[in-house]
Amino acid sequence: MKLKFRKSLSLFMAMVLAVALVSALPAAAGGEVQPFQVTENPIGADYLLNETAVPLSATFEYNAPRWGGPDYGQVYPTEPITVRWYWSYEDSNTGRDNGAAPLTVAYAREIKNTTTYVPATDEVGVKYYYAVISYHESVMVETGVWDNIPREAVTNPARIEVIAPKNEQDFTVSKTDENGVPLAGATIRLEGLTDEEIPRVYDVITNSAGKASFTVEYGQYVLTENAAPTGYTATDDKYIVSATPNGLSIFNEEDPNQLIEDVVFVNTKIPELLTHHFTVRKTDGDGVPLLGATIRVEGTSEAGNLVVFDVVTNNDGVAMFTIENGEYVLSEYNAPAGYNATDDTYIVKATPDGLFIFNSQQPNQPVNSVVFVNKEIPPLNKDDHFAYMQGYPDGTFKPGNNMTRAEAVVMFSRLLDETMDLTTDYRGAYYPDVLHTNPWAGVNTQPWYANQVCYMHWKGVLASYSRDGMFRPNEPVTRAEFATLASHFEKLELTDVNIFTDVPDNHWAVKFINSAAAKGWIIGYSDGTFAPDANITRAEVVTLVNRILERKADEGYLAVNVATLPRNYSDVRTHWAYLAIMEASMGHDYDIGSAGDEIWTTMYP
Repeated sequence: MKLKFRKSLSLFMAMVLAVALVSALPAAAGGEVQPFQVTENPIGADYLLNETAVPLSATFEYNAPRWGGPDYGQVYPTEPITVRWYWSYEDSNTGRDNGAAPLTVAYAREIKNTTTYVPATDEVGVKYYYAVISYHESVMVETGVWDNIPREAVTNPARIEVIAPKNEQDFTVSKTDENGVPLAGATIRLEGLTDEEIPRVYDVITNSAGKASFTVEYGQYVLTENAAPTGYTATDDKYIVSATPNGLSIFNEEDPNQLIEDVVFVNTKIPELLTHHFTVRKTDGDGVPLLGATIRVEGTSEAGNLVVFDVVTNNDGVAMFTIENGEYVLSEYNAPAGYNATDDTYIVKATPDGLFIFNSQQPNQPVNSVVFVNKEIPPLNKDDHFAYMQGYPDGTFKPGNNMTRAEAVVMFSRLLDETMDLTTDYRGAYYPDVLHTNPWAGVNTQPWYANQVCYMHWKGVLASYSRDGMFRPNEPVTRAEFATLASHFEKLELTDVNIFTDVPDNHWAVKFINSAAAKGWIIGYSDGTFAPDANITRAEVVTLVNRILERKADEGYLAVNVATLPRNYSDVRTHWAYLAIMEASMGHDYDIGSAGDEIWTTMYP
């Protein structure tokens, strides 16, 4: 709206009106300060996703100008005054695209308007919120001419960040000696299940301040000391840790109703005369250090405590042990990836007079150092499907017959991907009952299997197969022994769960049997047993070996060509292992079908 004065008015009347208008509307164009002032800016904050936010607050003030007062503008009284909140993804208050509904402010000669707004927290990210008051200012655009100009006052933008909530909790554990001095080097273990029932194991080593910090997913865990610092005895204290969206709760296992605020594991120093330190080295066949082998010391301390120490070799192939007085067995529990573990074992005797280590094969001869040597796992030939088992001259296969220990080793020597050079003499004094001297002839006698057995020993695949230094070549191979031998041709799959009821934790072949079962090579019997000490049959041998080699007979081909098969054993046609026997004893070419099945194309005599 414009007010315009006509020139026909007398000079006197014009002066009177001008004075009156100046009294009422003193702000003209070019005033130094706009009518509305921001006296309170909104304050930013951070929130979790969907957390209830504190309302933002902004205040605008207007004081109608008075004669002789500051050079404030004049709000035009008949135009609407509105307040509106806006937000932007940028750190700016200039955008007007995203806004809340405007609120009307009543006109008065003095206005103090405080407006609030609750920012949204339903989206992760950062937004900037600001309030804007919109109004019109009366401005003299020329002498005698007034106009109402749109104006606005804007607050500073308030930064609001919405953060996704963590599905984890943090806490710290302390480790001290009995005098409260922090201890570095203790391994604190947190083990349990997440809310999604995923197993988790966290091992954290205390730092120089004796602290171990954990960040764990929501779930239920047990907190223990897995290993004490060198020279100290680990505590057997145990805590229950519950991590939930509502926080972290820790209870002593002995008093599950007592909430623990600070967990402190306290170690007692072992008297110097009771501790001994030694190192073990791990190399390959060329003497190159190997990382990642698990060396185990297991036995009973002088105090009567059962002790099991598992130490993984470092980059230098070294595992370091600190043990109390007692008697222990030192062995390699698990080899690095791509290698077979050695079956060498040592007797460790820790006494007040010193530490003595003996090779278990020479218990009266102390050794100065221990080096476990690993050989690479020799791959088997899974591509060429030649016959690796034969029947008997009478036309039978005799699936229920046993196989000797020597026959089993010779069979696997023929299945290696790298063909054995039969012209090379690999014989060595590994086993007294394999290579021996004939006192009557004065020369070394060589049983038919001697070179292959010694070759396989040299390849490192007979570890644990002969546990007493004797090979016993003509004895029937047991199911446990065959599973042990077969397990040396692929990486061992260790598991803490015993699959068969008759294979206890202390069975000499438990880790090999469990590994073979985990890979699907062996199944056991319907009653949940494995019969580890029973002699393995020829039918069971070919079934297991075919699974290792991923070979499976073409049943359709055998059915169509039954009359012309090079071998058609009379005693297996209805046997449960018929297909496995034919796969093992019939050399053939094959293709792989679309379903991954084996399609025979040619058979060999």
